[in-house]
This record gives sequence, C-alpha cells and structure tokens, in this order.
Amino acid sequence: MFRKNNNNANGMPTTAISKPSRKEVSPSIITRDVNVLGNIVSDGNIDFDGTLNGNIRCGTLTVRGNGFVKGEVVANNVIIYGKIKGLIRAKHVQLCSTCNVEGIVMHETISIEDGAFIDGKCKRTDKVQTDEDESGSTDYNFDESSEDEPRVLENIRLIR
Repeated sequence: MFRKNNNNANGMPTTAISKPSRKEVSPSIITRDVNVLGNIVSDGNIDFDGTLNGNIRCGTLTVRGNGFVKGEVVANNVIIYGKIKGLIRAKHVQLCSTCNVEGIVMHETISIEDGAFIDGKCKRTDKVQTDEDESGSTDYNFDESSEDEPRVLENIRLIR
C-alpha cells in the first residue's frame, strides 16, 4: 500500500547493479602428485598437497598431510598439516597435530595443537606485512620492540 515506486522515466522498473567489493578468485588445489620447482603466487586460497622447492605467496595456504614446502611462505593465514622447511610469515598460523615445521615462524597469532613438531623459532610481531610495496619488491617491515633483541634475517636461503 505504501510502497515506493522504483520506476524510471519510461515506467520501467529500475534495478540496482551492485559491484563486487573485491576480485573473486577461485581456490587453487595442488594434489600430491605435483612437484613444483619455483615460486607460486596467488591472490586467493591455495590447498597444497604436493611438493614445492621454492617460495609460496597467497591469501590463505593450507598444507595438507602429504604436502611439503621447502622455502619461504608468505600468507595472511597458514594452516599446516604437512611439512615446511623454511621461513613462514603469516598473520594467523595454525599448526595441526600432524605438522612438521623446521625454521622460523613469524606471526601475529598462532595456535599449536598437541603433537605438532616445531624445530626452530616462533617470533611474534605486531604487524606482519604480507603485501608488496609500491615498487613491487618483497621487502617486509617488522616492528622490533628493542634494538637489543636479535634480528631475524630478512632473506633466508636454504642450501644443502
């Protein structure tokens, strides 16, 4: 009875077209039979069950039970069931009971389940910057509370 009439000048109903707030990206699934030598970069989520000898950068990374990453991981969220050797930089890190992590974990928040294996260092930072700066380089800024604390190397290369 008291509805607002949403018609245009021609008497046709008008419809509001909403723009998506962010770019929609499909999740990437890498299965256990995939071996990657190099880097993986994604704007979205990666479900990883293969082997990677290189670096990975994404929004959310889930390393499944057969997954193995040897290199640097940079993501907003990291959930680990498998094995990672190297540096992990993430805002939120979840280490599940079956995980095996060797290296440095830099995080804002971390949860560790009973049975998780960690050989290395967990470093809490106030801000883990996971975005590239304007020049396109991957320099990361971490707020250090004191100059007396030992600093973590910015670039780590694993050589065996």
